[in-house]
Amino acid sequence: MSEFSIRPVRVEDVRDLEEALLRETAETHDNPWSGEPDPDALHLGGYRDGVLVGCATILRQRIPGSAEQHAWRIKGVAIEHGHRGFGLGGMMMRRLLEHAGARGARIAWCRVPAGAYGFFEHLGFRRAGDPFEDPSGGPQYMMAARFASRG
Repeated sequence: MSEFSIRPVRVEDVRDLEEALLRETAETHDNPWSGEPDPDALHLGGYRDGVLVGCATILRQRIPGSAEQHAWRIKGVAIEHGHRGFGLGGMMMRRLLEHAGARGARIAWCRVPAGAYGFFEHLGFRRAGDPFEDPSGGPQYMMAARFASRG
């Protein structure tokens, strides 16, 4: 049995962790836990030996400047430093993508700090456009992954 587990959570269950881990990045001012709730959104908590050590969210949201109606945005992916590199982030990402795929997603996208680029690339995401500088989060990339077409 894995020492890691993931499960859907309420926003309130992970807000403090998400804010603590992402407070110095661009995600702070673009927080997945604020604003109107999306009934199709999925918020996940990642646990190690029963202790919350990570969180992630996916919700329906268009890519800026795109007409694609079936886009889902991944936001607020964060794992505490001592728990990175053991597969928890990948577990949460696969669960998020399965959730969106089951609801008709054609593309998943995210804004990624330069330090997380390789993680998302390993999961099949590709850079969309040039890097940009975020005043509060440093270099960022827009990344996206297409879902396999059904039919």
